[in-house]
Amino acid sequence: MNRLAQIGVLGSAAGGVFFFLGLFPFSVSADATPGVGVIQIGSVLTGLFLLVAGAYLVVYALIHRDQPRSLMRDIGVRLGMTGLVFAAAALLADVMGFGSHEVQDGSLFGWLQALGMLIGFLIASIGVLVYATAEALNAWLESLTQNFGPGNEQQ
Repeated sequence: MNRLAQIGVLGSAAGGVFFFLGLFPFSVSADATPGVGVIQIGSVLTGLFLLVAGAYLVVYALIHRDQPRSLMRDIGVRLGMTGLVFAAAALLADVMGFGSHEVQDGSLFGWLQALGMLIGFLIASIGVLVYATAEALNAWLESLTQNFGPGNEQQ
């Protein structure tokens, strides 16, 4: 495994630690405030970003290095970043003012925010999968076009 892939694995591992400690700070006796604070939400977002960025870095280093860019890979990257933006908007809804609670009351990490975070992470994960399998998807789409494209009408 080359150095770039190792950095990606390190980033993903660090992201997992940030994400876990942001969601469960009491696991290391760091739960000093009631409820969920802005620092915890920032830690969860940092963890999600590092997880996804590390996964992209590993896939780039092991599969796509020294290959020309393709539209499918670009779609995968954009889909992953869209998932992170969706998760950030869901997690920071109360802080940015479009959530259901006021910041003065303390931020709340409710079930809707958790669902939004999970949906955002799912979208980002699909983006990583599209990025990782871009060459195989392109080959599959080309074979479909050759078999069922114009001029190949089957009676």
